Amino acid sequence: MAQSSPTNQIRPADRPVRLRRLLFLLLPATATMVALYNGAQVILIPAQVEAIDPVHKVARLATLATFAAIASMIGIPLGGTLSDRTRSRWGRRTPWIVAMSVISGALMVAMGFAGNLLTLGIVYTVLWLTSNMYQGAMSAILPDRVPKSRRGTASAVIGLATPLGALFGVNLASRVGQVWGYTVLGAVLVLASLALVLGAREGPSLRVTPGQAAPGEQSTPALRQRRNLVAGARSFLRAFTSRDFTLAFISRFALFLSYYSVNGYLFYTLSDYIGADQLPGGDVAVAVSTLTTVTVVAWVAVASICGWLADRLDRRKLFVGASALGLAATMTIPIASPTWAGMMLFSVFAGVSIGIYFAVDLAVMSLVLPYKQSEGRDFGILAVAAGLPGILAAPIAGTLISLTGGYSALYIFGIIAAAVGGITVLRIRSVR
Repeated sequence: MAQSSPTNQIRPADRPVRLRRLLFLLLPATATMVALYNGAQVILIPAQVEAIDPVHKVARLATLATFAAIASMIGIPLGGTLSDRTRSRWGRRTPWIVAMSVISGALMVAMGFAGNLLTLGIVYTVLWLTSNMYQGAMSAILPDRVPKSRRGTASAVIGLATPLGALFGVNLASRVGQVWGYTVLGAVLVLASLALVLGAREGPSLRVTPGQAAPGEQSTPALRQRRNLVAGARSFLRAFTSRDFTLAFISRFALFLSYYSVNGYLFYTLSDYIGADQLPGGDVAVAVSTLTTVTVVAWVAVASICGWLADRLDRRKLFVGASALGLAATMTIPIASPTWAGMMLFSVFAGVSIGIYFAVDLAVMSLVLPYKQSEGRDFGILAVAAGLPGILAAPIAGTLISLTGGYSALYIFGIIAAAVGGITVLRIRSVR
């Protein structure tokens, strides 16, 4: 059962029924967030950049993504930290989930009408700040409202939202126009967020104390403000003093960097590396959605089985490590066989590897949080390890492609990063 504390309060009436309802509503709220990320990054933004500047599309996309990366790095922990400190009758997370989803939805509509790179870059950057603040507040729900004994189940549910969201986002974006693609993805995010906060209401946080003063801290406003600034800067990354937390962050960052580096440039890989003439119907966007669908089907097929098996064997770390190393091996397929058939085979095995990973990943991450009073912030930092690679992958991949003149280097980089992720997670001591 969850313990009652200033940072983790679950009312007795909220437990079994409320938890089932919470997870049921958390699934679409998370899936629509993933759909927004994937639909925009994989289809809409690359196509938009190509339409504006087809000659320098790789470099332009990398430049835009660099600015968005900075926003992403700030947004996730900022959303977690601000929601940690929010006191309202609606709770700590709800105000930020609602506000950031509405703002992100409006910015998605604006993205559809961006007709030049400057406007696109500005809106893209602000959108990634607000959407990642939304993710930071959302991520805190798992350690906040789910007892440790049920986090394996919660991890499987939330993990399932990723393939479903990716499938929905990419297929929608590839089959509707630019404006409607952005608009629909923004609208479903807002609707799913409202369903979550209204259907699984968070308790009020008015009586929750903002935090404990440091030993010896003076209560005068001036000294408190100065100490808060210093302590805030120092304590923000305090979780990294834990060896297992640091290893979990590195492992997660490396795995997602591997996957997103390849997946983020899938549109250009098919058009430039495989060749549009080798694709069914010669349609790159539809080919991307086809490969994504294959990946998701394989992903979902193994996720439920491996999640249950990892809990049964109590070997979560082993499953995460094996899936990362499996992804590294899978990255060799496009190098050996740069064909449509090779990409189909790659998608199947990538789906299997990622499916195993997502079935267990969040359970492992929630078990390495070192400080109870800052779980929202620290879980948000671990979310950065998953979200930031989705943005950093573009400038890294763009640089690799530009310097080497080909896409093989991209897959070699993916192999190395995935292997680092697998080896690192196996060194965590507190999780079996």
